[in-house]
Amino acid sequence: MQLGVDTHKRTHVVVALDEHGHQLGARTVPNTPEGWATALTWAREQQQQQQRRWGVENSGSLGKGFAQFLLAQGEAAVHEVSPQRTAQYRRRGRTQDKTDQADALAIARLLLAEGAYLPQVQQDDVGTELRLLSDHRDNLLVDRTRLINQLHGQMLQIDPGYQARSGALTRRRGLLYCRDLTLPEPDGVAQTRLLIVRQLVGQILRLEEEIATVTAALGERVRASATPVLALCGVGEVIAARLIGELGTVPRVHSAAALAALAGVAPVAVSSGGRGGYRLNRGGNRQLNRVIHLMALSQRRCDPRAQAYYAKKRAEGKTSRAAMRCLKRRLVDVLYRCFKQGTVAHPVAVAA
Repeated sequence: MQLGVDTHKRTHVVVALDEHGHQLGARTVPNTPEGWATALTWAREQQQQQQRRWGVENSGSLGKGFAQFLLAQGEAAVHEVSPQRTAQYRRRGRTQDKTDQADALAIARLLLAEGAYLPQVQQDDVGTELRLLSDHRDNLLVDRTRLINQLHGQMLQIDPGYQARSGALTRRRGLLYCRDLTLPEPDGVAQTRLLIVRQLVGQILRLEEEIATVTAALGERVRASATPVLALCGVGEVIAARLIGELGTVPRVHSAAALAALAGVAPVAVSSGGRGGYRLNRGGNRQLNRVIHLMALSQRRCDPRAQAYYAKKRAEGKTSRAAMRCLKRRLVDVLYRCFKQGTVAHPVAVAA
């Protein structure tokens, strides 16, 4: 039995289909623990002998509570469905209605057609913690950069050329210089700018304390996970945290090629009229792609095996960017082996 769930802030709509695609019923429940229990009880009453497959739209946000509830209650097949896929299957219907029940029906039909290929929702674990902390740390870094840019703009107005005296604003020395700056005879505008500068410096220093606290929490959880990826060149605790956060402690993919596709590292085949080739993959998990790119940059700089592989690809006539893409794809093999087998053997070789 296929159960499509259209999720919202206040309510969820569930539609059930049998194995032939016939609608068994629909139910609207509150987005509360009581409502989730009502939906599960109703689903179990539809066809008790059939295995249930759930498709939950936005299982990482609006539908997260319901999806985690289903897993906790022993429902083995709970799949993530993106709103884009829901819209695709809704447009295939006989009508053009855009209702919550129509969306839930589209999700159920998607499950019936492609359920075996949809990603499964996983129960929260250390990977969830690391993803949340990594996202929070990234947001704090963005806020710090924004405040430093504002500080730089103010300092240029009241102390032109200050960089030669203060140093970089990303260092504590530069921030303290700005905070302690005095002007001989400041007018009203200059005094206002000084006030803003001191407030900005205070906010940046507080943000740096928060960043240090979050980074320490990341490190504790990564070390406790005993992940083998820390043994790889170019992988510190922050990158390891992002890897575990995006992949989990054990990736759900079945091969290195599938992991490459998930990360958007695998090239996309294109052909037309007898001519074929490959193009850059701009899809996949871009956070994971960014981390693998940072690993490749570090290994190209520090790891002799990666350097030899990169040089070989350049000697074959590939551009610098194309050679980096090849190196990233080889590093996916390393990551897959690390997560699945717990080994750090490096498959990058000049002969590869």
